[in-house]
Amino acid sequence: MKFTRIFVTFICFISISLAHAQYANDRMGRRVRTSSTAPWKGLRLSYDRSILKYSSEADDLKQGFNGLSAGYVQSFGFGSHLPLFFETGAGLSFSHHSFETSNDEVKSKVSHNLLGLYIPANIVYQIDITNGVSLKPYTGIYLRLGIIGKEKYEFEIGDISVSDSYSVYGEDGCDWRRFQIGWQVGATLDFGTFNIGVGYGLDLNKIAPEARFGTFSVITGINF
Repeated sequence: MKFTRIFVTFICFISISLAHAQYANDRMGRRVRTSSTAPWKGLRLSYDRSILKYSSEADDLKQGFNGLSAGYVQSFGFGSHLPLFFETGAGLSFSHHSFETSNDEVKSKVSHNLLGLYIPANIVYQIDITNGVSLKPYTGIYLRLGIIGKEKYEFEIGDISVSDSYSVYGEDGCDWRRFQIGWQVGATLDFGTFNIGVGYGLDLNKIAPEARFGTFSVITGINF
C-alpha cells in the first residue's frame, strides 16, 4: 500500500502544479479558463504489471504477472464550461505468470494464463498545458470478468514427464472468483490525438481466499 500512497500523491501534485495552465489573462486583465471541454473517444493499449498478493497471519506471498490490455474508451462532458468528464469503455486483458523449480531429481514448472473483460468508469479532469497538450488525471472504478484462466503443471522426474492443466475458476480448479471490482487512479498526457500515461489499480474484492491483484499500467493510445 506504500507504493499506492506515493503514486496517488504524485498524481495529485502534478495536477495541482499544472492547474494554473488552464487560465489566461483577457484584455481586461481578468483570469479566464482556456480548457477545451470537447469529449473524446479512442483506443488504448497498455502494458500491465500485476502483483497477486496472498496475505495470511503466517506469511505473505507475491506472484508477478506480465500482461497486455487493449480497449475502447468514450467520454462524456459534465457541461460546456467545465473540463470534467465521465469516461467509460471496454477492453480485453491478457496476463501470464510462470515459475520453475528444480533439484537433482525433479524439475517442475507452473504457469498461469488469464484472459478477462474489463470495463472502466472514471472521472477525468482535463488540464490544458499548451495548445494541443493536456494532462488528464483520473480516478474511478473498474469491473473485471474472468473469461479464461488456465493453470498448468509440468513435472520431469528422470526420464518421465507429466503435465496437467485446469481452469482456475470453479471448484475443479483453484476456486478463483471470476468477477472483481476495483479502484484505480492515474493520468494521461495528450499530444494532439496521441496520448501516454500511467495508472494503478487495486482489486477491492478478493479473487481467491486472502489474495487480490494490484496492477501498475503504462498506457498509450489515440483519440479520434
